[in-house]
Amino acid sequence: MPDHAFDVSFAAELSDVGFLYRAAAAAIRPEAPLTVSDWALRHRRLSAEASSQPGPWTHDAMPYLVEIMDALGPEDPCHTVTLIKPAQSGGSAAGENWLGHMMCREPGPAMYVQATIKAAKDWKTEKFDPMIRDSDALAPAKGGVVAPQKSRDGKGTTSDRIVFNGGFILLAGANSAATLRQHSIRYVLKDDIDAWDDMAGRESDPDKMADARVKSYRRFGLSKAFEVSSPVEKQRSRIARKYAAGDRRRWHMGCTACGALTDFEWEDVVREPVAPFRCRLVCPTCGAEHRQGDREAMNALGLWISTAPDADGVVPPKTIASDEIEAWRGRFPNGRNGRKSYAITGVMNYLETWDHLAEKDVDAGTDPVARKAFECDDLGRDYDAKDAVVAWEILSARREGDWTLRRAPVGPLAFTLGVDVQGYGVYVESLGWGPNRENWLIDAQLLPGETDASGEGAWARLADYVERGVRLASGARVQFDLVGVDSGYNAEAVYDFTRKRVNCIAVKGKDGWSRPAIYRAESADILKGGLSAGKASKAGVKVWLIGGWSLKSAIMVYLSRGLEAAEPGQSAPRGYCHFPADTSEDYFRQLTSESVQLEKDSSGEPRRVWVKHGANHYLDCRTYNAALSHFLNLWNWPEERWAERAAQIAALSAPAQTSLFGDDAAGGREVVVVPEPVDGAPDAPVAEAPDATPPARLRASPFAGLDRLAQLNR
Repeated sequence: MPDHAFDVSFAAELSDVGFLYRAAAAAIRPEAPLTVSDWALRHRRLSAEASSQPGPWTHDAMPYLVEIMDALGPEDPCHTVTLIKPAQSGGSAAGENWLGHMMCREPGPAMYVQATIKAAKDWKTEKFDPMIRDSDALAPAKGGVVAPQKSRDGKGTTSDRIVFNGGFILLAGANSAATLRQHSIRYVLKDDIDAWDDMAGRESDPDKMADARVKSYRRFGLSKAFEVSSPVEKQRSRIARKYAAGDRRRWHMGCTACGALTDFEWEDVVREPVAPFRCRLVCPTCGAEHRQGDREAMNALGLWISTAPDADGVVPPKTIASDEIEAWRGRFPNGRNGRKSYAITGVMNYLETWDHLAEKDVDAGTDPVARKAFECDDLGRDYDAKDAVVAWEILSARREGDWTLRRAPVGPLAFTLGVDVQGYGVYVESLGWGPNRENWLIDAQLLPGETDASGEGAWARLADYVERGVRLASGARVQFDLVGVDSGYNAEAVYDFTRKRVNCIAVKGKDGWSRPAIYRAESADILKGGLSAGKASKAGVKVWLIGGWSLKSAIMVYLSRGLEAAEPGQSAPRGYCHFPADTSEDYFRQLTSESVQLEKDSSGEPRRVWVKHGANHYLDCRTYNAALSHFLNLWNWPEERWAERAAQIAALSAPAQTSLFGDDAAGGREVVVVPEPVDGAPDAPVAEAPDATPPARLRASPFAGLDRLAQLNR
């Protein structure tokens, strides 16, 4: 065999071995790192039904989301990322990008937790499913990693589980302990965490239960959690506490003139006192003005700076000069205690304009309910409700000497009745309402009698009380716009009473800070025969659930306001409470009989709760009345609606026409007031002479908001 033939054969063998080595190396070589933000640029498409700007994902509009998303990636050593933010500011989209990256690059078992399981499923249907469908890397129809909804082996994606190559995403509700148990999870996304219940059913704090699911993965540094929410009131906001526990990163917007970075707050926005507001930001370093059109350029220059104090207690300044930026940007590179926390504000939010925020600020005024919504949902910061209870002596000193109980003064235009049911009688509080949430106490008393038998005892007295309605200063009578009867005691008798009256509803208070004023109706009547036996009757009595804790906080704010708090041009501040000259001391004591205190829950976490210090029946009645005002949609009435109601009452109050015989054709009724009860005894009922003239029914008054609430309930 020639020598050159051997050389050629040996070279060919070496070439084949090199090819095998290269192929083996390629097979075991790990993929090049790909951050969450880069994955979003390559693969995420915003869907038309889930975004106002459909199409490929871009960082141009919201560059502040880039670092947040990358902190969620496997390359970042932190185990928890917290984001406090306004509503509609891109935070949830960042979490969705993280889940998409996880499914493609670092698959594993995951859990998405919302306030309720229904909210979690709505998120999947309205946001995540369209994202999967429109992103090729995920779409099962395009060869993506997600399993299709319909699978012959039953192992595919379902309504509460998203299955993909190497893992799954479980949907869970903070109100359901069953959905938070029995799973070992590597990744967890806690969405809208400040709307969660304090307890998952009756078991434990849902936040603690969700954390327990990632325990085994966290032990080896493999877990990741993303906590995101708009905040609520101070001292009860989970997301605010979690943000404070991290390194407290704030977005410092850049000056387009000098390059300085400033952590702008809403109070830094310069604006005109009335619309058009012409909002602008002024650089503290060089004085350059920046208008709304400059914000995108300011955000492009912006950076996240950790503001948590270091070991020496040093924190960065509000404004950082351009030559000092590098010295401050490297603080807490891995977070604090494994946590990185970020705060998106209304000022930096690309999806909001400064002039619109200024308009909302003016509209909110000093109303605690509207102010809370503005601070939390629009600015993205927790709200100090200042719900300290005012002393009853201060309220007693505000009694007005020109009118008395059981006859409405001039002023109120809508009327509600709150009823608190006890075994020995029912407490009633009649309130009149006017624009700007101004209110007048018309009556407060105990109607004694047994309440366990429908139609008897106190119920007969209450029926007569409701039928008499409200006597105006002129002597004319009007019906109550709405009556709310507490169904927490002797419920069947309550259902019988409300079932017979078109302007009466059954109500039930619910504890918890995240509940709206009046938010849901539950069916109370159960069918007892036929194919539908055991099911709720669609035509039966509904019990409307009331978020009592937040309403009581608002009530305390209104009670604390004196006339001196009125704004220019107003005779009384928003929500001012008027009391007649003969209001009893017992009434004021009951109205201020509860306060907010800090207690530790079963997991040892501090929790703000309302604590009763004495009889609180009239406070409960006022809470029901406040909820009824929301049910009637009074605070969305336009000025024309209030003017129409004022004209109706003025017509009723006009001098009565006399008949041919010279008597009052309309008839009248004398109010007979019994003496005040002795101290410590229940209030005695007020008897009135019989009157054949029924109270007038004001047009378009009962159930003004019923259609909208009923639609929401359905």
